[in-house]
Amino acid sequence: EKQHDGTFLPFHLYTMRQAIEESFILDVLRNYTTYHDFFNLRKRIQDDPRYDKRKGAYLLKSYMDRHEHVIAKKTEVMIEHFREDVAARIEGQAKAMIVTRSRLHAVRYRLAVDRYLRQKGYPYRALVAFSGTVKDPDSGAEFTEAGMNGFMDTQTAEEFKKPEYRFLIVANKFQTGFDQKLLHTMYVDKKLGGVNAVQTLSRLNRTYPPHKEDTFVLDFANEADEIRDSFQPYYTTTILSQETDPNLLYDIKRKIEEYHMFEAVEVQAFARVYFRPGAKQ
Repeated sequence: EKQHDGTFLPFHLYTMRQAIEESFILDVLRNYTTYHDFFNLRKRIQDDPRYDKRKGAYLLKSYMDRHEHVIAKKTEVMIEHFREDVAARIEGQAKAMIVTRSRLHAVRYRLAVDRYLRQKGYPYRALVAFSGTVKDPDSGAEFTEAGMNGFMDTQTAEEFKKPEYRFLIVANKFQTGFDQKLLHTMYVDKKLGGVNAVQTLSRLNRTYPPHKEDTFVLDFANEADEIRDSFQPYYTTTILSQETDPNLLYDIKRKIEEYHMFEAVEVQAFARVYFRPGAKQ
């Protein structure tokens, strides 16, 4: 509607907040974290005897070891996080997207992901999406999306639906308009801002009731404040300004236990079923 000053304002708004509250989409900022905060939380967990120290030590090494093989190190962090925390979600069907800063980075990430998956013997496969032909200046080799995937690039989205493909590595392509309900996690290694940040992270917000309950973003390239500001015109939410304190979980646990409504053995029995990969309801 035209205003007195000549500007136009919408007569009605359907915001992200309302869409989230009405369960049409998921809140992709709810579990957004930068790698710096993610690392610091795991570092704190490493020093807690109630947690698995190997995970914290592994992440500490990955974070500190900044040399020419940085893509290989980031790949290791991504795949191990996916294997431990994501793969069993959505009834074992969860998929992830790796957002890269250039077509050459997409090619190198695809090669690194394939190499790491082979070394570890993990049952996941990856696809890559980028336009045109990329020539690696170091090796002189040329790559295309079709050549790396083994089929026409027009088939990439459809092939990604297959259960064996768990990672989609992209450079600009599929950052807008891509609709895949099983996409749960995004690993961001590209500077994002404004509407581009909103469109990219929103690839995760498709619902898949009742099995898809949340999403997760691990960001290597951006600051939390920058992403929050990008979403501000569309939806206002809170992103933690620093890593959380795992001790808060024990405060909540103690308060709940004071009601004496269940025994520890019941919780353990439930957890054995609920967190078993592929477990049915």
